[in-house]
Amino acid sequence: MASRFQAVALVSSPTYSNAVAWSNENLLAVASGHFVTIMNPAMPFGPKGLITIPDSKPFPIGVIERKDVASGCMLPTCLSRDVRPCVRSISWSPLGLAPNAGCLLAVCTTKGVVKVYRSPFREFSAEWVEVMDVSEMLHTYFAKIGYAEAHVESPEDCEATQVGSEQDDSDDDDAPIAQIGIRNKRRRQKIRPFITAEQYARRSAMLSSLVVAWSPMLDRKSSRNFCVLAVGAKSGKISFWRVDRPQRYSITQGSNPPPVALLIGSIQAHDSWITAIGFSKFVSDGSPQLLISTGSSDGSVKIWRGYIDDMLKSTEDGHASFSLLKEVTNVGSGPTSVLSLHVPDTSPHKIILAVGRGSGSIEIATYHTSIGKFDVSASHYAHNQVVTGLAWAYDGQCLYSCSQDNSLHSWIIKGDSLHEVPLPANILGVKTSTDVPNVSDACFGIAVSPANLVLAVVRSFDVNLLNPMYEQRSQKAVVEFFWIGGQKLQDDSESNDENFPGFPNTDLVNWGRNIIWSLNQYERHLDKPLVVWDMIAALSAFTKSEVNYVEQILVKWLTSSLGFEGAPSFGSVLPHVYRCLSDLTSRQLHLLNVINRHVILKEAKLNDSKLWVTLLETCEKDIQERLVGCSFSAMLNSEEQRVGSAQMRLWVAKNVDTVKSRVKLLASEVKKIEKRSVAEAETECCSYCSARVPFDDTEVAYCEGAEKHKLARCAVSMVVCPLSPLWSCVSCNRWVSNLAPETLFTLLKYPPPVHKKGEIILSKPFCPFCGILLQRLQPEFLLSTLPV
Repeated sequence: MASRFQAVALVSSPTYSNAVAWSNENLLAVASGHFVTIMNPAMPFGPKGLITIPDSKPFPIGVIERKDVASGCMLPTCLSRDVRPCVRSISWSPLGLAPNAGCLLAVCTTKGVVKVYRSPFREFSAEWVEVMDVSEMLHTYFAKIGYAEAHVESPEDCEATQVGSEQDDSDDDDAPIAQIGIRNKRRRQKIRPFITAEQYARRSAMLSSLVVAWSPMLDRKSSRNFCVLAVGAKSGKISFWRVDRPQRYSITQGSNPPPVALLIGSIQAHDSWITAIGFSKFVSDGSPQLLISTGSSDGSVKIWRGYIDDMLKSTEDGHASFSLLKEVTNVGSGPTSVLSLHVPDTSPHKIILAVGRGSGSIEIATYHTSIGKFDVSASHYAHNQVVTGLAWAYDGQCLYSCSQDNSLHSWIIKGDSLHEVPLPANILGVKTSTDVPNVSDACFGIAVSPANLVLAVVRSFDVNLLNPMYEQRSQKAVVEFFWIGGQKLQDDSESNDENFPGFPNTDLVNWGRNIIWSLNQYERHLDKPLVVWDMIAALSAFTKSEVNYVEQILVKWLTSSLGFEGAPSFGSVLPHVYRCLSDLTSRQLHLLNVINRHVILKEAKLNDSKLWVTLLETCEKDIQERLVGCSFSAMLNSEEQRVGSAQMRLWVAKNVDTVKSRVKLLASEVKKIEKRSVAEAETECCSYCSARVPFDDTEVAYCEGAEKHKLARCAVSMVVCPLSPLWSCVSCNRWVSNLAPETLFTLLKYPPPVHKKGEIILSKPFCPFCGILLQRLQPEFLLSTLPV
């Protein structure tokens, strides 16, 4: 049986499915009762973020007669006893929607309220910051259209009635008290007319949200990238909200406006409660599309298709740009508890949908879009109680499931059917010492890390087995972490151990394959954020016992990236790396730098460590030249991106013997368009004493004043950093005041191609030397991200 390698206790227990979510910036959110606990998996016992769910007042949707309160449709409202709302659903947005380029977190409560939060990177607080109230905007929209009902008084009519009533009753001071009471009662009836119990129940169901889900980042060349937030309600409707990516990112107060959600429509997806929503991107006939899977409490499951171009338009009539692609299951198949939709990279014309039921069964639906064939596997009764979590890993090769019966299983697909395989054993010996008890009684969700090497499971505790004095008050649930890098993805007959000769251990062979698979995923998908915490942790653990094994993994990865075979050791592959640096992508250089810095030079005890130090220096010099070249190209296209042009030209002049001719040509063109003289542009002053600061190094500078102040230089523009808050890289500890052009991180080969005149080149808050997300440094007692 697989054993956890670390566990974190929670002060409140989850109560709903999908209670855990892993973000693209390596943060874990857990819906635990009245709170959302946000933690860093790399520092599970360190500081945590918190979202406290406040109580909310019901929306003013109408008034019913007292005799209608006992109606059957009003029973759910009358019998509700939620004194304090709990968290029902959570979902992370992709990277890049927050003002600091981080992720937004959407939270849905048991009161049906949906709000979106961001990290408190400016406020220096543990409590996350609310940026939008989706439910309030939805209520405003429904009130504007009269809840799609005939003969409904609009808010403007109510205001006019209120003004008229105030004029009619202006002499209340001279009227008897009884008459004043009658007039006040009539005034309230005029302002809010009575509605039927059915109308009240229908409006309440439209505003009672149950589940939230973010789409992947959708990019269009003609406009900014955006995401879609889907909100499912009790009425069976799903509303869609578009959130655009900010035009520029900042970590200072008031530099850019908060995110704004725009309603782009809604669909009547089901006739009963929406219980699960899943998103995935899909390309058909060269046109990018967005797939959405929906599940309902009546058992029906559907797959919808939407065109990205249509989502750029706001539809005031409420009709969304989604059309039904396939009805997977009909009504009566048992309540749908969770869904997981995936489109494999290896089979882009294949859609895989995993459906978890309240009965504990799991179904797999496969749709082959090229031939229009749709297959639904027979129900596999995997669990004894409701399925509370489903997660695909390794590009749809493996499926993980958990249930309220406290069971956790892993599956592989053979053909179109599920086959259970054991969870991999913990062979790394990495186990954090903790006093968290092992007395769980139910699972409420699972999440896979960005590199697919770690699985997080949230479980509730059996309070009867806890110590009533020391444990029951402070420990209600636990988040457990399992290594899944050794997951077996194929039969023994299909396995091939020749890839890692000398290591007969099957677990090591699986680990090697899966690590290389993760590295290849980051190489192929340049839009995938570089979050390699689990990979670095695994390789660091292997270096303590299997140093040669780590070197063999890296050699195999480098040989496959460079496209040649027959390199048995790192010493023989190193000359090829030096010769082919210009042919490597920027993403490959970033991966090599991060692994070199945090695994080889930090953990491993190698005899040829000098070779790795030389490799790190050589890769950073190549990246520096790429950065200067891409910055010069951006300067030629935009006047706003010409910060540091003088310093970069000085750097080119100092390295004229090694810099490529392409960069020299760009430097001369930039010099021609400079408006001010070179001498004025090169002059920099100390931020403390106003003394002159010469350009001697790309990272640090010393002023010529009496104090010789040490100043940091921007890792991108090479200018002296100001005293205002700066971006920081937690990997290489460099400082950034001006962001690098996006073309640096998508560069497939150097030198870069020539950009068209007037082409807009965006800037991204990524470290130019490591490729990871930059952030504003937080105090040690506050939560911060750690991608490496």
